[in-house]
Amino acid sequence: MVKAILHPTVYIPVRSLSGRFLPKNLAPFPAVVASFVVSGLMHELIFYYIGRLKPTWEVTWFFVIHGVLSGAEVVVKKAMGGRFRVPGVVSGAVTLSLVMGSSFWLFFPPFLRADTEVRSCKEFVAFMELVLRGRSSLA
Repeated sequence: MVKAILHPTVYIPVRSLSGRFLPKNLAPFPAVVASFVVSGLMHELIFYYIGRLKPTWEVTWFFVIHGVLSGAEVVVKKAMGGRFRVPGVVSGAVTLSLVMGSSFWLFFPPFLRADTEVRSCKEFVAFMELVLRGRSSLA
């Protein structure tokens, strides 16, 4: 779903525009970064709606960092032309480490500050009361 939305609305226009100013092999970099920035801003908005807390921009930075790293990976792979490949065990371990480390650093803290686990449990209990008793404790 995200690719279906961001690819035609952000990636393709930015790649087309950057292709006018950058060499063909570098044009995808700003497009990838822009797509991740837009995704980060949308996630920041979702986190705001979940917790009604002042944005800290941690979630957006999570996506910016991953966008820069993903864009750099695309450029490096194109520059290498398939001549050099990192073994899957190594690239998988590095990717997992980066995602997990940055998730615990930037993505999960705003989620936890919003008490989402408590809210989810309360909503589940209210739903079960509605189903079983025909009324909700939240009403």
